[in-house]
Amino acid sequence: MSNKINTLIGADISIKGDISYQGIVHIEASIKGSLIANKEKDSKLYINKSSTINGYVDATNAAIDGTILGNVYVYNLLQLGSNALIKGNIYYNSIEMEVGAKIDGRLIVCDTKEELDMHKIDIETKGNSTTIGSKSKKI
Repeated sequence: MSNKINTLIGADISIKGDISYQGIVHIEASIKGSLIANKEKDSKLYINKSSTINGYVDATNAAIDGTILGNVYVYNLLQLGSNALIKGNIYYNSIEMEVGAKIDGRLIVCDTKEELDMHKIDIETKGNSTTIGSKSKKI
């Protein structure tokens, strides 16, 4: 994979909705939605310290120095910078973390991609369920 940035989402941008990506993506924006990598191609996601992502991150490789309000799934290498704030569980294969990074959730190491996928399915199924935590109306 080359070091050329394929996509730059600047600080003046605000996005509502999920983003599917591949290649090298650098984010400096606020996003209300999830970031989902195409797993068939090598990719790297950079999240700048000024960024806030309100959704989950699903990446092949990621360098996070901003705020994530949701779970993080990284299939290869996750790098957390000193400004990183993750409010959610992190499922990873390899991790590097600088002093100052904050995690409000669990760190779950996954030895295989299949194991990581199973955790992702479990979490998403619970989140999308209409019976778990739903309030029923009485007629």
